[in-house]
Amino acid sequence: MNFKATLLVYVLQIFAAVVWYSAAPANVTQQVEGNALDGVTTASLLGFSIALFLYTYFSSWLLAKTNLRSSFERLVLTLSIWLFTVLPNIFFMSLFVDFSHMGLGYLLSFGFISCLISALILPFWRASRSIFKG
Repeated sequence: MNFKATLLVYVLQIFAAVVWYSAAPANVTQQVEGNALDGVTTASLLGFSIALFLYTYFSSWLLAKTNLRSSFERLVLTLSIWLFTVLPNIFFMSLFVDFSHMGLGYLLSFGFISCLISALILPFWRASRSIFKG
C-alpha cells in the first residue's frame, strides 16, 4: 500500500470538496443546511473528513490486497465500487429525501469526483518497496 499516494488522494479530495461545496447551487445548500439542525457545523466537517479518509484508506487497502496485475483492472475495480455503491444510494435517497433530481444528482456527484480522483491516482502509483512484489 502506498501511503504517499493515499495521502495525496485524500488532500485532493478535500480540495475538491471545498470547491464542490462552494460551487453548489443555492437550492442544494439551502436544503442541506435546512435539514441539519445548526447548518454545517465543525462536528459535521470533522465527521466528513474522517469518513473521506476512511474511504480513501479502504480503497487503497483494497487495491493493495487484490491480486489484479494491471493498473487498468484496478481502475475498473475502483470505479465499480463507486457504481455499485451509488446506484442503491440514488434509489434510497430519492425515497427518503425530498430533493429535486438536479439536487440529488449534485449531492451524489461528489462521490463520483472523489472516486475519479482515487481511480486516476491509486491504481497507477504502486508502493515503491514491498516484500510481496512479484
